[in-house]
Amino acid sequence: MYHPRLYGEFYEMGLRYGKLLNDKANFIIPKISKQKMDFGLESYEELKLFYPEVIEEIKGFAKGINDKAEKLGAFLLSLGVFNPTGQCSVFAFKNDNSTIVGRNYDMLFDFKKFTESSLIAPKDKYSYISQSDVFIGRSDGINEKGLSVSMSFVNGTEIQAGISFHFIVRKVLEDCDNTKQAVELIQKAQVSTANNYLIADKNGEIAVVESATQKSIVRKPDRNERFIFITNEFKSNEMRNYDRGGVEWSKSSERYNGLQNELKDVKNMDIEKAKEILSNKCVCLNLKKEKFGTIWSIVANLNELSIERAETKPTIKNYKSETRLDWWLKKR
Repeated sequence: MYHPRLYGEFYEMGLRYGKLLNDKANFIIPKISKQKMDFGLESYEELKLFYPEVIEEIKGFAKGINDKAEKLGAFLLSLGVFNPTGQCSVFAFKNDNSTIVGRNYDMLFDFKKFTESSLIAPKDKYSYISQSDVFIGRSDGINEKGLSVSMSFVNGTEIQAGISFHFIVRKVLEDCDNTKQAVELIQKAQVSTANNYLIADKNGEIAVVESATQKSIVRKPDRNERFIFITNEFKSNEMRNYDRGGVEWSKSSERYNGLQNELKDVKNMDIEKAKEILSNKCVCLNLKKEKFGTIWSIVANLNELSIERAETKPTIKNYKSETRLDWWLKKR
């Protein structure tokens, strides 16, 4: 897993990272089909309206690798649209005085070589730690205000040119300081695919946005519950018609039930308990035949901004502390 530190103006962040990948890895934009390119270019126009700052970062990155911004943007915005593969498990738990989050990212083992955990601190935006298997876009993260957001794939019934989850997660982390703001931002976006988004903040506000091209709804914990969780299905009655299913191979229902069984009897959650839950074989994927499973795992206390990460299949003992956000907040 790579560990870049990116800060400053958006264009400069992109330029520095693009030059680095060009110099060190001779990076070029992978070729995509005409269908994906056309879809990506149309989505790029939507991204200009939704998130103009990141367009500058894309331009800088493209300059760093000596290519065109539109081509790079089209590639990024077509990822995870036509062949969504990732399968993930996420939960949040609110104690009386703290909020604990846990997240497993499940993907093809071959993607391990592309994974990165980044400190990103754009000028005039919130700084954050975030993970992804693609540069620029993010899959999950925690920002300096104690706001966490993580996505999971859902096999939706439609796609449309629009904003992919990579950029929704990033914009939430950069612009929002609480769950209410994050929910509103996600629901206003013209999304390109179906996804679950689990959002939690240090005040104990936890929610899931079940989001599809047709509509979205917000799901909150039941009255007597202090937790919420997602795998790779829509669970609300309003959204089930927009879920194609077909995720049995990744044990989505087993993982969902595993999380429910683990969480329902917890009285007080801490980081060590979160590690235990995410390492449980009912939640952590290791599908050897499919060469697919958990390739990173995150646990965090949002009130203390204490973050730990396992950069492979998680066990209780293989998490390491993440200190770059603390370093940055003290440095600036």
